[in-house]
Amino acid sequence: MTPSTAILRGLQKGENPNANFFFYASILIMFVSCGLYNFFFKRRLEAQLLAQHQASQEQVYRQDVIASDQGMENLWACDVCDFKNYDGHKTCILCGTERDFTLYGKASSKRSSGNDDGAKTAMPSSLSPTNFVLMNDSTPRTIKKNRNFAKLRLNNLNIRQKGARRRHDWVRNVDEASGDIVWGRNRDVLDHKVLKRIVAKDTRGHPHLPNDDGDFDLPMLRDSVSSVSSAGSVASVGYVSKLVLTPKHPEGRMSFETAEGQTAFQTVNPTVFSSADLKDVSQLTFQQKHAWFVQYTSTMEVPWEYGHMLLEIDRSNLLHNSCEQLLWASHDQLHQSLRIKFLNEPGVDAGGLEREWFTLMTEEIFDERTGLFHAGMDNAYMIRPTSSDASEDHLMYFQAIGRFVGRGLFEGMLLDAHLALPLYKHILGTPITFSDLEFVDVELYNNLRWLKQNKGVESLCLDFSVNVAQVDKEPLTIDLCPNGRHIAVTDDNKDEYVYLRFKWIMLTSISPQLASLIKGIYSVIPLEMLSVFDHQELELLMCGIPDVNVDDWKAHTTYIGNDCDPQVIEWFWDVVTDFTTEQRARLLQFTTGSARVPVQGFKTLTMNDGRICLFAIQGIRKEECLYPRAHTCFNRLDLPMYSSKKDLETALTMVIKMEVTGFTIE
Repeated sequence: MTPSTAILRGLQKGENPNANFFFYASILIMFVSCGLYNFFFKRRLEAQLLAQHQASQEQVYRQDVIASDQGMENLWACDVCDFKNYDGHKTCILCGTERDFTLYGKASSKRSSGNDDGAKTAMPSSLSPTNFVLMNDSTPRTIKKNRNFAKLRLNNLNIRQKGARRRHDWVRNVDEASGDIVWGRNRDVLDHKVLKRIVAKDTRGHPHLPNDDGDFDLPMLRDSVSSVSSAGSVASVGYVSKLVLTPKHPEGRMSFETAEGQTAFQTVNPTVFSSADLKDVSQLTFQQKHAWFVQYTSTMEVPWEYGHMLLEIDRSNLLHNSCEQLLWASHDQLHQSLRIKFLNEPGVDAGGLEREWFTLMTEEIFDERTGLFHAGMDNAYMIRPTSSDASEDHLMYFQAIGRFVGRGLFEGMLLDAHLALPLYKHILGTPITFSDLEFVDVELYNNLRWLKQNKGVESLCLDFSVNVAQVDKEPLTIDLCPNGRHIAVTDDNKDEYVYLRFKWIMLTSISPQLASLIKGIYSVIPLEMLSVFDHQELELLMCGIPDVNVDDWKAHTTYIGNDCDPQVIEWFWDVVTDFTTEQRARLLQFTTGSARVPVQGFKTLTMNDGRICLFAIQGIRKEECLYPRAHTCFNRLDLPMYSSKKDLETALTMVIKMEVTGFTIE
């Protein structure tokens, strides 16, 4: 019944209409009063929360710097990648190697049996001793043994360890003629360190070998370095990509040039950062570089009283809406404090909404259905060459995404996704080599390596072209060189073919998108500030170390099959609880294909098509499979029913060290 109908009936009954009027008027006044109170209370609350957020942001920056300073005096170096870790870390946060792991000599007797077994996994029996380099008869037996031991372990590094170790393959040198800082090979520097330690340890008092850090220029050492080196890490020419602005390409284009002798630092404002200063900073530990980076980014931030950047986001159109506003932002706005408001929602952004926005944006950017990136090796993302199929404005999206990534670096917001290793190198202008193809397409990498090392390639009927898949269209044939589809690959021209295929994957096929992405990043963070980091450190800066909540994981796990022994399940969760944060993330990577948990927790784990698919444990008999087996498409772990907690812990430790090598993954 409406108010007008009630009044009409009241008149018919002889009721006083003034009473009804005052009744409804009083209700209206009450609603208005509540609304005004709510409005002003909300505004006061918003102001208080924003002020608290500003204060907390300042404390965070300050605490980061203080924490890094306090831990500087007690760092330990990883034996695989030489990254300096805080004393509290049991594993290297860059490559995941355990603290007590060594590349030479057997594990310490103080290690647990689990660690000993883990060390043994680095020495598969399939590696034949006949592959070792012959040594001089005068070489002490212990040196031969330890050098072979180091070679075995280096040859069995996982993909993550390889990427971290190869960050030392190139070094910035001073060109004697020009005085510029240029790129040069840093051949086998870590392998020399290993060999020097082996000799220093095992040749004390030997009459023919040095017993200090002096002369190591012995034939035995010179011959051994190449054998100890990670295979393929320094065997090919290096190339650097640069963003070049030209009249024909005012928005920028990417060039690909030989790395040797190329300028290693590009300084936009030499009065602020000289090449010499940047070289000095680049030689510091990551913790010191991070403190330097935070110090300078804080000076770039526009004070709150001069304004802040407010993004009003429609959840139903989040990616387009966000990218559009990021592109509109001026240079000053890109360095203002950021606030997020979701349309038609009363939420006050005291930090939580911004973190939610970062998470939601990351999910949409790297969603396969968006069509801008695709997942490759180790679930790392590479630019999709056919991104134009997703949108005619795909280059504008990539520039906005670059600004989004830059804002994350600027504020210390972590991305819930990892880029493919070559993309980090492109961002920094670090040399890229043929071996980096392994981090994008391992099958193509192995095929091209075979092509380089074998004869009779004419029988493969290859030509100088590639076929590119298109959405709802026939594959498009692209020539790698003029008239390439009509040029056969032979033993005489196969090196050129390998180079062009490598260049196509690494740069040519994604050049416009890459230029837009990099331009967007540099509009927030200047290249010179990023260039002090290596590519693995940049990944750490962008993604951090994932934190896995075991209680949430356990609460949203289902159990399949009749073979699940409650005691073994209890041991499993006890072991996961005792794991370090990094180990938990690696176990999650092994079982689900992703090292990061969705923002809503494990209850939102999905399959590739987006359907909810909770983490599941299926008990299996040891006779069926000796080690844990993962089905990453279904977020399922087949867990053998071990007879002891120790056996279960050893098996889990082995699979997270070995990643997926040697195990059945579906």
